[in-house]
Amino acid sequence: MKKLFIFLLFLVLSIFLFPGCDYSGPDLLLSYVEWYTTTEKIGELTFGYVHLQLTGSTTGDAVTVTTYGDGVIGEFELELNQEKKFSQDIVIKFTHEADNIERNYSTILTAYNGDITTIISLESEALAFLK
Repeated sequence: MKKLFIFLLFLVLSIFLFPGCDYSGPDLLLSYVEWYTTTEKIGELTFGYVHLQLTGSTTGDAVTVTTYGDGVIGEFELELNQEKKFSQDIVIKFTHEADNIERNYSTILTAYNGDITTIISLESEALAFLK
């Protein structure tokens, strides 16, 4: 989380400190975003999964979504078709202790075009695994 904060801070500061530079990052357009949870019982444990269904398009070469899995931060690359559109369901986080406590979850989408990026932060509404 600290590395992510530093990266975002650097990105924002670079825009203000280098206003003469031509920053035209790739477009990243979202047409559908849905957060939801699912559960799975394995033995005595009830696993909970936070899903994010995304549909959109980009002018970039690649789009990634930050995932948290079992607490380890990673990036999942979305599949782009020939028109650079995507539609995927991604598991953002999972836990072996699904409960009924409502929480908000977040992630970051990054579109890459060479060394230039466009970043979008997304946050869920309050979600619970068990109702």
